[in-house]
Amino acid sequence: MEENTHNNEPQANMDLDEKLMDHDYDGIQELDNPPPKWIMAIFYITIGFAIIYGANYFWLGVGDDQWEKYDKKSQLHDEKYQQAGFAAGGEPMKALTDEASLAAGKAIYTEMACFACHGMNGEGNAVGPNLTDDYWIMGCDFETIFNQVKNGNPAKGMTSYKAQLSEKKIQQVASYVLSIRGSNPANPKAPQGEKCE
Repeated sequence: MEENTHNNEPQANMDLDEKLMDHDYDGIQELDNPPPKWIMAIFYITIGFAIIYGANYFWLGVGDDQWEKYDKKSQLHDEKYQQAGFAAGGEPMKALTDEASLAAGKAIYTEMACFACHGMNGEGNAVGPNLTDDYWIMGCDFETIFNQVKNGNPAKGMTSYKAQLSEKKIQQVASYVLSIRGSNPANPKAPQGEKCE
């Protein structure tokens, strides 16, 4: 075994001699030992990507920066979710006032357990606000009520019902909620929000 080691030593020394560079410092010579090709490939790809990225976003100004992307997404969100639904003719939905629609809205109010947060008669409870007084947190016009039922308001604990109810049913329940304003039920919750005219 020792023989083999001795036989290999001259070959190893020759390989090292070929890789030695002319640079010498205090008798210590530098060895030319480049990194593997795959590491160099990643390094060059990273440099190329950085140049393209910088040109696209900073020098040429072609791409949107994070604030422009945010503004565009916010605008799309507002257009998609913050508008009240439209009827078949393109007219904005309006509050329904006929007895059949209000009865259907009341049935949906009960079926979807809206009373769990707003009370059986809309009087409010420990969870949700009173729907029968003149003080409303988000506004008391039909479009606002429609949007609150449809899109919800997670910050206030209001569930979105757009996945569970059609726009027609949302229109009916929103109309019912609007119709009970001023009904003065027993044990109403204290006013919250601002007074609606």
